[in-house]
Amino acid sequence: MTGVETIIVFTADGCPHSAALCADLCRRGVRFVEINLSHERHRIEELRRHCWEHRLPVVLDHERVSIGFRGASSTFQDVGLDDL
Repeated sequence: MTGVETIIVFTADGCPHSAALCADLCRRGVRFVEINLSHERHRIEELRRHCWEHRLPVVLDHERVSIGFRGASSTFQDVGLDDL
């Protein structure tokens, strides 16, 4: 991260809510860093430092944590991360 990006988004392959959130952020020109847990499973510990929720997407914006997008989210089990 370069210091300009302030938003971190935890996503996973197969999560339609993660895809919709990232598309919305891109459409609005919001800079963010995406951490795809399907490809970076070791980063689950980083997510757990901020929340224990097992749902995606998760947005970290400084000290604020938001779960889901437009009222919807996917469970870890839904996207194949249930073993984490």
